[in-house]
Amino acid sequence: MGNENGTWIMYGVEWDDPKCLHTVQDVINYINEIGFLPLFKNDIPGFSLEERTVPGYWWCGDPEVDPWEWRELIARSGEVAYGKFFERKAGFISKEWLPYFANYRRDGYDFDALWDDEKASRRQKKIMDLFEAEDGIYSNEIKTKAGFGKGGEKGFEGTLTELQMKTYLTVRDFRQRKNKKGEFYGWPIAVYSMPESIWGYEHVTSRYSENPTDSGKAIAQHIMDLYPIAGADAIRKLIGGVVAAEVKSKKKKEVQYPQNLFKALGFDEEPTSDQIMGLEYSITMLKDRDQEALKYRYQDGLTYREMAEKFGVSDGRGGQLGKVATGRLKRELIFPWIRDGYEATVQNNKKAVVALQVEYESRGKYEQAKLVWDEIGSIKGISAVNVRCLNKMGITNVGLLVLLARQERWEWKVSGIAYRGAAEVENALYKAGLIETVHERPFV
Repeated sequence: MGNENGTWIMYGVEWDDPKCLHTVQDVINYINEIGFLPLFKNDIPGFSLEERTVPGYWWCGDPEVDPWEWRELIARSGEVAYGKFFERKAGFISKEWLPYFANYRRDGYDFDALWDDEKASRRQKKIMDLFEAEDGIYSNEIKTKAGFGKGGEKGFEGTLTELQMKTYLTVRDFRQRKNKKGEFYGWPIAVYSMPESIWGYEHVTSRYSENPTDSGKAIAQHIMDLYPIAGADAIRKLIGGVVAAEVKSKKKKEVQYPQNLFKALGFDEEPTSDQIMGLEYSITMLKDRDQEALKYRYQDGLTYREMAEKFGVSDGRGGQLGKVATGRLKRELIFPWIRDGYEATVQNNKKAVVALQVEYESRGKYEQAKLVWDEIGSIKGISAVNVRCLNKMGITNVGLLVLLARQERWEWKVSGIAYRGAAEVENALYKAGLIETVHERPFV
């Protein structure tokens, strides 16, 4: 299916064309004959259900001739696997070829082993845990039970697609939902299941004994045998997985880290060793998600699209995550460590605290002058949570905290400190005689 001047175009054949598939059983037989088949047109000419059906019958609603209706019947049949298996788009895999895809896409891992080896995301884990107790689950129920949606986890569709691409999940059926009276309503919704629940663990994993790359080569060779005109790049793009990743990595330019990150931050000159040390220290001040985004982008050299796949989000969101993480390194409390360097910033902070100590002594506040070098946890009234948030931002002693707390809306500069936390900190400093006033906060 293509888009020409804003109009979606279906590519297909006439009813009397010898290539035309006329019934759902014709499709099942054809898939079992050739092994696997994408639903829509792709970079390999002729290799899709779309190009072997009559365009005018799509979405007509008649299950006798509508290929869109056929996909529901095929998923329900249990004869062929249906899901987003090709380029994150829908397609079919025969029972015979499913073990090849499972071994190749999973890289020989059952999901539990993938999680244990820290190769699965937390979002994927939350979804897969649901299938320990149930065989078939509506997509909307998966979203709710796994904690996605409003106020919860993001990236549900991307995560679900990734699990299908890795063959850990497949579409088992399409069913209408029932209301409290037991009546059906609405459009049919996809019901997902682990392929092992449909075809058995022994069958699905029967290729685990061979190298996953060999399974991938077998799939690629089979496509070449069916479509000799198919290019290697088109095949890699379609089947994805381990081999595709290896091929891409060979083509990538050598990553120049951390110089590439310094350049993104606006530095033209080669960073000093002290600046590099400051950068590494600064990155630890960011949230885990931001740290991951920086690693993927600047150390691993991933494109924004590849980052989106890692995070289970859209391509645009993948790029946004990378840019936002980079931008957060320019925050007021973070950037000096990078710009001036680690040791230089440590010395600058010491000078600022010494100046504060002298200020207290000149005003006769000798007890407060003694406190400036103490850890901030020594001040009564500051919770351990707020201490951790402040320490993570490099605020490690009372003097630095006082200098920070004198600034308006200083809590905006510290991740994890909200209005109430800021009020708690300032009240504790005020009671200790370290600051003269507490900022008014209307939300506390």
